[in-house]
Amino acid sequence: MSSVTSSSASVHRGTAVAYVVFAFTLGMAWFVLAPLVPDLIHHLQSSLSSILLFVSLYGFAMIVFSLPAAWWAKKSGVSPVLRTAVLLSVVGLGVRIFSSSYALFFVAQAVAAIAYPFLISPVGAVLRQAGLVRWRAVTGLTIGLLFLGMSVGAFLGPRLAAVFGLTGTLTFVFAVNLVAGIFLFATAGRLQQSAPDATSTATSRVVFGSPRWWWIGLAIAATSVMFGGIAVSALSHQHLSNAAALGSLLTALNFLGSAIGAILFAWLADTFGHPRAWLWTLLALTTIFTAMVTLALTGAWLTGPGVLKIVFLLLGLFGNGTYALALAATGAASREALGAGVQTAGFSMASNVGVALLPPLLGPLVLTQPTTFAIVTIGILVLALINLALVHKQSDRLTAT
Repeated sequence: MSSVTSSSASVHRGTAVAYVVFAFTLGMAWFVLAPLVPDLIHHLQSSLSSILLFVSLYGFAMIVFSLPAAWWAKKSGVSPVLRTAVLLSVVGLGVRIFSSSYALFFVAQAVAAIAYPFLISPVGAVLRQAGLVRWRAVTGLTIGLLFLGMSVGAFLGPRLAAVFGLTGTLTFVFAVNLVAGIFLFATAGRLQQSAPDATSTATSRVVFGSPRWWWIGLAIAATSVMFGGIAVSALSHQHLSNAAALGSLLTALNFLGSAIGAILFAWLADTFGHPRAWLWTLLALTTIFTAMVTLALTGAWLTGPGVLKIVFLLLGLFGNGTYALALAATGAASREALGAGVQTAGFSMASNVGVALLPPLLGPLVLTQPTTFAIVTIGILVLALINLALVHKQSDRLTAT
């Protein structure tokens, strides 16, 4: 019996590997656009805010489809949900290769965007069904690889475009995503072998993630995506000769830091405990480095490329470490595996409200109203700190009584 159990666990872990690899390729295919925003403006004859909408579309998709995807996973298992994510991604990324108009590119990007909630929202259910018990560490690994893909995409974007052009770049990332998607599609059915939890009932209470984490997720996700989308344009506005190369590198470093931070700090909190202390420290550091990036992009703080690289890397490191801990805490609250997907979906839906709205609405202000941009951006993180203080104060008061 033990050998059968071990074999089943190994099979499920193989599916989990296919899952996180596909997340990596989806992140790469999506954020390869970030450093190519100026090229897309020229290619599609559109404004900066219109093109930034492409980058933030997945936020709208997360808002609309997170809970339906998680409910579907709870009712029918994660296999059909993951396979739907693969199909949506392949179709959307494939169509955008041939899109010569803004409308068609928008439709293709929207289809691909829907793959995000179907892949990421039920992450709690996927990892719990795969039998992976180090909850914070594995959640951090999944989010980390998604952001590592974003980093690779942002770094390779201008380099691929220089060799293959815009169309060739879109074709390259589509092909990589397709290969990973085939493996996930083929292995996703293995998770159906998991039996429902004995504690799961039709009347189980469902919590869509604790509101104490929602503003944290919204603030970090929104500002991270926004910085990635505007870096090249903001540096070009400052008349830097190497703005395209430096902006793409800064975006890549931010996402690289995000990948490392999600994996590292989730593991540290899992290993050494004291998640509250980790959360406070990371959120405070995130606020400080958000202020530094904001001042650099508005031209209020003039510094060298070397310092900017360190600042962007550390912002991603601390920011996504905070995000991963908040997401893990949400999923861990579930009493049963499939319900964990619903809880992480609630967190994702709330955090991606910011992703959907801030980049296209606030992002362009970095060029036209830099002071307003700085005040609002820094204020978002300050509010997250205030919210956390109030929540912890209330929690301590309830514990004392």
